Amino acid sequence: MNDFFLIAKVVSVSVRDGFVKLKLFTDHPERFYTTKSIFVDFWGNKKKFLIEEILKRGDSYLLKLKNFSTERELQVFVGKEIFLKQKDLPPLEENSFYIHDLVGCKVFCADKFLGIVKDVLSTPANDVLEITDESNTTKLLPFVLKFFDEINPEQKIIFVKEDSGICDDED
Repeated sequence: MNDFFLIAKVVSVSVRDGFVKLKLFTDHPERFYTTKSIFVDFWGNKKKFLIEEILKRGDSYLLKLKNFSTERELQVFVGKEIFLKQKDLPPLEENSFYIHDLVGCKVFCADKFLGIVKDVLSTPANDVLEITDESNTTKLLPFVLKFFDEINPEQKIIFVKEDSGICDDED
C-alpha cells in the first residue's frame, strides 16, 4: 500500500523571497494550511521538509520551507511533486472521498458486477469513475452521489442505484 499521496507540484520560485509557487491537487486547498511538514520526491525517494508558512495570493499558493530562503536554494524544488503521508491527510466531510480510497472498489448494480474502479477523472461538471469489467472493457460512470446507494471505501465496494439509469445499458 502506498503511504504517500500527491497533493501538489512546485511550478516556480516566487518573486517573493523564500517562497515557491504550487499547483495544488485538491478540492479543499484551505486544509493545506494545517500541514506542518511535507515530503518531496527526489528521484523516487521522499524527503521530509518542514513548512514555515503558506500564503494564498490570488489563485496561487505559495510555500516557504524552513531553512530555505534564496532563489538558488529553492530552484531545486521546481518541477518536484509534494506528498503527504496517509496519516497526515486531513479528514474529509461526509460524502467526500479521497481518490485513492475509491480506486480498487468493486462496483455493483443490484447483484450484477459492473467492474473495478481504476481511476477517478476530474471534469468541469463532476468527477467520473473509470471502471474496468471482467472482459477488460472500460466504462465511465458519473460520480454523482444521487446515483449511488452505497459508497464504502473501507470495504472497497460501491452500489449503483438500479433506477439511476446507469444500469439500463447493462445486459
